Amino acid sequence: MRVAPETIRHWLRAYRKGGLEALEPRVRADHGHSHALPREVSDLLLAIKDDKRDLSVQLVIREAIATGKLPEGLQLAPSTLHRLLSRAGIMAKEPGTPTSKDHRRFTFEKAGDPWMSDVMHGPAVPVGGRKRKAYLIAFIDDATRVVPYAAFAPSENTAAFLPVLKEAVLRRGAPRRLFVDNGSAFRSHQLALVCAKLGITLIHARAYHPQAKGKMERWFRTVRLQLLPLLQPADLASLDALNRRLWTWVEGEYHRSPHRGLDGVAAQTR
Repeated sequence: MRVAPETIRHWLRAYRKGGLEALEPRVRADHGHSHALPREVSDLLLAIKDDKRDLSVQLVIREAIATGKLPEGLQLAPSTLHRLLSRAGIMAKEPGTPTSKDHRRFTFEKAGDPWMSDVMHGPAVPVGGRKRKAYLIAFIDDATRVVPYAAFAPSENTAAFLPVLKEAVLRRGAPRRLFVDNGSAFRSHQLALVCAKLGITLIHARAYHPQAKGKMERWFRTVRLQLLPLLQPADLASLDALNRRLWTWVEGEYHRSPHRGLDGVAAQTR
């Protein structure tokens, strides 16, 4: 292992001041307490802020408490919530702060221009005789919010991604552009070759810029809030069972629900 010179100097100063005891690791004052919010709480907070961008951190906390969905005894620190909202790219800009970046909401006018795609970690299901985490690979159309196709897979590599893309194209036709993350599956030569043959322009999101993938992230949040909590043991018996439940929900509920980003119009009507 490598140790930085400044770290060694810090150790030396501590030793000279307090001996060997000064070098022993200190127990944190909050030892034993979780440093991360539960996923369902994070999703609730992000949904509140995303729906009402003008709310301050304190008002987001107040609205979350008013829903009655917070675990009993959970304390929401404003600093923790601020970090959560900032990482998600939905923290409101301070009044009067100049910026050269335009982060106004936008929607393309025509279907297929572009599709967005990403991967979400899902529940564990039996695969090959043992339980493994499933990964939700999904596509969403920017203009209509239609999900051309989505499926849980046993991995998030290129071999798992390409069959989902194939099914999406078979169902909805090839998009003009495909907007993806910078993961290894999206940077693969195979994906670039497939897109080139289909006439799809492959676009990669700028690193550390979560705002660009906002619609995809919001859809994943909807899945976590509206689908995953309702899964029954039978739905988790296999990947096939999980995907049947997923697509029943997509076609039967998600595509038929009004979308705030579409002025209250359901995705399937666009």
